[in-house]
Amino acid sequence: MEPERVQTVPVLDTIHVTEMKNERLRKQDLITLRESLRLSQQQMADQLDMALRSYQGIEAGESEYRSIHRLAVERVALSIAAVKQDPALAPASITEDAIALVLAGALTRTPQFLSETGMDTGIERNEDSVADARLHEAYSVVGELVLITTALDHQLNHVLIQTLHLTSSPMLESVVATLDMVRKIEMLKERAKHISQPNWKRPLLSYLEKLERVSKWRNVACHTPLIPDDNHGAVFAPTAAARLLKNLQLDEHPTAKRTPISDLAPAIKLGESALFDGVVLIQNFQKANVERAGRYGKLR
Repeated sequence: MEPERVQTVPVLDTIHVTEMKNERLRKQDLITLRESLRLSQQQMADQLDMALRSYQGIEAGESEYRSIHRLAVERVALSIAAVKQDPALAPASITEDAIALVLAGALTRTPQFLSETGMDTGIERNEDSVADARLHEAYSVVGELVLITTALDHQLNHVLIQTLHLTSSPMLESVVATLDMVRKIEMLKERAKHISQPNWKRPLLSYLEKLERVSKWRNVACHTPLIPDDNHGAVFAPTAAARLLKNLQLDEHPTAKRTPISDLAPAIKLGESALFDGVVLIQNFQKANVERAGRYGKLR
């Protein structure tokens, strides 16, 4: 008796089935990527420099979706993501390669990666812009203090004229203005010694004390280098030998004391207060001088 013949059914090759499945997935990825980029089939074909029918054949499965096509599509996605400034549009695979390339270029200081579009310089530029902004803000504080001190020096001319009861003349203010602030303060201090009424003497001395303190800070701000500082934004760092020795801190690591820019804020407030006090002094001594002139006549 002959053995029964078993009819065999052809079985598809497992590898071939897997390849077909992967190809369908790749084509679906292509469609998904094109749609995420908001491109029509015609626009994608133009980007790939392909005929529309050829591209449609790839998406429809009529033509093979080769690796060269995938690389070209990823390059298109990367370019559009850069133009739209939306990194999420680029596929993860090419994004990782792009980041690795930029980091390598930055680390090796390759010129084209240190341009205005370089990621590394973008970070550095952002840090530099923050530091520059803080330094510019510090300079504006210095400028404010200098302007207030200049205004006080001008006001001091009139305080001196009224307090000393100087005879009015066309060139009087110009002559008084030739004196520096320290000399004018010394003259008024001497005048204060001969003022017997405490209500007149105390405000004058208080005003002069404020001027001395503001002037001291103005000298610090104008004659000491201002440098950037991570903690304070900017600090005054003395360089002259006398200042270095005066501000030397002897500890485990000897350093020269540096003055934060924030220390100028109280001086500015003090200067504003002194300006107000100066106005009151001028008005009071003007009234006193007018009354004295009415009683005893003008000085000749």
